[in-house]
Amino acid sequence: MLELQALHATWGGPEVLLGVDWAVQPGERWAVLGPNGAGKSSLVRVAMGLLSPSSGAVRLSGEPLTRLSRAHLAQRVGWVPQAVAEGTGFSALEVVLMGLQSQQGPFGLASSAQLTRARALLDSQGLGSFEARSVDTLSGGERRLVWLARALLQAPRLLLLDEPTAFLDLRHQAEGLAQVRRAVGPGHAIEAAVAVLHDVNLAASFATHVLLLAAGRVVAQGPVASVLTAPALSSLFQVSVVQAESSSGPVFAVKS
Repeated sequence: MLELQALHATWGGPEVLLGVDWAVQPGERWAVLGPNGAGKSSLVRVAMGLLSPSSGAVRLSGEPLTRLSRAHLAQRVGWVPQAVAEGTGFSALEVVLMGLQSQQGPFGLASSAQLTRARALLDSQGLGSFEARSVDTLSGGERRLVWLARALLQAPRLLLLDEPTAFLDLRHQAEGLAQVRRAVGPGHAIEAAVAVLHDVNLAASFATHVLLLAAGRVVAQGPVASVLTAPALSSLFQVSVVQAESSSGPVFAVKS
């Protein structure tokens, strides 16, 4: 689905990614974790084609990213950005329906089935009564949920989420990631997902695989059970992390 090979990238100064090798396979849900400034958002921007690497290769389904047009890229990859644009004047429903543009062009009209699906996605985020409201009047968390609904309506093969739980309360954090988890995998249009997260417990409940980044370098990567451990997190974040087991999996906390 996505392959980064010997990747280096610079963003307005020193290198932010240094020799990253990483691959995302169909059926996988990746959580990207690391301290502030580790290069997590830069990694997603490179995968979206929004940041050009200074060296190395980026491939989508085996094809070099540089050979894909913006239209083809939009059909394959969906994105929930870290910062959601304001001052657009669009309603919540209009923003969600923008997820269809890569499939029908800028002047295409949504079918009744697509409208029903868009409204159902808004309703699933608790925003059904807000469909006619301008997104500029919504809170930061509500705007994030609108963009998540847009990405799910788009149903790209690969879904990239940059801090999708920012500004959300605990219920919407859990429900939003659970919705993505249910939408990804064999038999679904969305074949794989990558989420930049800060909460290690959300990462443990969401992901099948984890990528740990520090100072632009890969510290560890692989299945959750082997990578997401208290010693690894203690080293990554330079704090003492303890781990307990629950019926739903590991739970982590900072030792006081």
